[in-house]
Amino acid sequence: MWPHQPLLGDPLELDLTPFVDALRKKDAKKAGEWLEQNKGKFDPSDEFHRGYLLALGGMVASIESGSELSVIKCILDEGGKEERVKEFIREARDRLSLKFRPSDEQGFDTAWVDVLQGLLKEGAALILGQRRT
Repeated sequence: MWPHQPLLGDPLELDLTPFVDALRKKDAKKAGEWLEQNKGKFDPSDEFHRGYLLALGGMVASIESGSELSVIKCILDEGGKEERVKEFIREARDRLSLKFRPSDEQGFDTAWVDVLQGLLKEGAALILGQRRT
């Protein structure tokens, strides 16, 4: 987790560990169940939250579909090779550093960084709702 600064309101704490563990096991059902159980913690009027949810939902859909071209499936099929995962994190962080990016895209990339960091760390509790400045 890197230092974030909230754009709106207080940070929302969200433990992504069960979601990341379900993805690691390619268990789309459990990942989808976790996402449904936690949707109420997101503010649907907040663009950042919508982007974050879109990314998580896309990861679940990619596992469900078994698409060979999905990023998350490629990472998981490679066994989460550390250097490859770190490369994806660097790319997402580079996009996040661009000041002109809309909030929904920042949320989308932040979700990817949080999930990929979770894949690198066992049992990490991650924070949502704080945005990178």
